[in-house]
Amino acid sequence: MALKDIAAEVGVSISTVSRVLNTDNSSAARPELQRKIWEVAKQQGYSPNPTARRLKDCNDTVMEPQYINCIYGCIPQETKDDPFYFELLKSIEHEAFRRNYHVSCPYIHTFGDSFFAPPLISNTRSDALIILGRFNPDLLKQLTPTYKKIINVSLNSLNVNCDQIICSGYKMLFSCVEYLHSLHHEKIGFIGDNEQRCEGYRDAIRTYHLADESRYIVNDIVLSMEDGYLGALRLLEQAPEITAICCANDIVAIGALRACSEKNIRVPEDISIIGINDIENVQYTTPMLTTVHVPLKEMGQMAVTLLLDRINGGHSSFIKVEYPFQIVKRGSCREISRRSE
Repeated sequence: MALKDIAAEVGVSISTVSRVLNTDNSSAARPELQRKIWEVAKQQGYSPNPTARRLKDCNDTVMEPQYINCIYGCIPQETKDDPFYFELLKSIEHEAFRRNYHVSCPYIHTFGDSFFAPPLISNTRSDALIILGRFNPDLLKQLTPTYKKIINVSLNSLNVNCDQIICSGYKMLFSCVEYLHSLHHEKIGFIGDNEQRCEGYRDAIRTYHLADESRYIVNDIVLSMEDGYLGALRLLEQAPEITAICCANDIVAIGALRACSEKNIRVPEDISIIGINDIENVQYTTPMLTTVHVPLKEMGQMAVTLLLDRINGGHSSFIKVEYPFQIVKRGSCREISRRSE
């Protein structure tokens, strides 16, 4: 498929499509338009023109694009709403295209998915794979017969035999509780699932000797906007005295904001809310969401760099690269006094 075909299907100019697909410019178009262009390009199997993306060696020869496969480690309900995965995949695709690689990401993983059926596995164009998001380590047993070069990009540090690019969700939640504690909150709730972010929350609560109540935790939800909303309603019902909520990601936090609005609970006057990922959407919530910024662009670029280094024989041992994060303070959290609490 040519750029003009993508432009015609999306309804934009060829130059706009070219800027989005062939440059590393986050302001090339509106986020929603960028998402649509990338979706159409992937659906139609677009790959960069090998003549335009010339790789110069001593003979100035042109090499055909090679392939990297991507799958999602988590369940589809968690990827459909969350721009986290789109931004991460976009970064991977930009860096791969720059290096004359084409990224194939047609399948979302769930155990028993037809992706793992022999006919589909045998047709893969590469033994290199990037797994986006957390996954069950047992998944590697299904993947390693086909994929010899695997890297995971995630917010969880796993004990697995593959390269990993992480930004620690455990440390993020610990820091969220630490930040809320600095604002004098002592009754802090959590909404998410029962994995490393929940462990970070629990350890921080104990470290700072804060109220440790099982009813302050809702950790059996899917990380989606709907479940964030329903989880917040449940948390507010069973623990109305809490003054702050830590959410496992921004999508969950947006759901929690809606729940507070429906119950006439003011944010941040009555309750503070903090999320994780710093997706663009949170700058348009009311109030704007305090969150943790995750360097998705750099993580995606490093995933491709590390994977290609393994492909080219640059390293054989398993490497784990951990990126830092920072809390972005906006309007959804406020300091409280001991008396007001």
